[in-house]
Amino acid sequence: MYELLNAIPGVSCMAPQGAFYCFPSFEATLGREYAGMTPHTSLELAGLLLDEARVAVVPGEAFGAPGYARLSFALGDDELVDGVQRIAKLLGE
Repeated sequence: MYELLNAIPGVSCMAPQGAFYCFPSFEATLGREYAGMTPHTSLELAGLLLDEARVAVVPGEAFGAPGYARLSFALGDDELVDGVQRIAKLLGE
């Protein structure tokens, strides 16, 4: 999942270390327009991803890390690929 996330322009993700989630930075995607909306926080981006890409993420603000988001990979590979592809499509890959 982290490799797929890193392939999205403006997204940066380190390899997870023993967890079942990724915690990528979306900072470089903030302030840009997507689907007629311009998210300025990861909280706003999370709402946009849910509404437009149908992908649920936890905004980094919940962890004291604005600009980041938490994505669980406790799903099957096909679902993970589909979800990340929907994020990539929305963010303009």
